[in-house]
Parts: sequence; structure tokens; C-alpha cells
Amino acid sequence: MDINQFTPFQQYPLPHPDNLLEQDVQRLINALKAVDADIYQQQLAHQQAQVDIDKRFRRLRLNQVLGETLLPI
Repeated sequence: MDINQFTPFQQYPLPHPDNLLEQDVQRLINALKAVDADIYQQQLAHQQAQVDIDKRFRRLRLNQVLGETLLPI
């Protein structure tokens, strides 16, 4: 019998000692692919946040140099 267990937060599939290796190999492949996809999404979000921060910082510096609030921050 195939025993399905999952991680508590992301619901990644986990191997189980009572499963056959053939059953758990695909489960581990699926879990690694899901972790990889989640990390990639986090990296994209981090990069976008950094771009947004850089854009605001450049506007702030330009406003300070000009001594006026010409660009919205």
C-alpha cells in the first residue's frame, strides 16, 4: 500500500519508510521540483522588490539634488 505524507506548510510529498522505493522516487522528484519552483518564485519577487526600491531611491536622490519634489516617490 502506498502511504502519502506531506510537509505541513507547503504540502510537498514526503517519502515513507513503509513505501517501496519505486513509489517514493517519483514522490521525491515531485517534491524537489516544487521546492525549485517555489524558490524561483521567491527570487523573482525579491528581484522585483529590489527594482522598485532602486527606482524610488533614484527618484528621492534626484529630488534632493534638485531641491524640489518633481518626481513622486
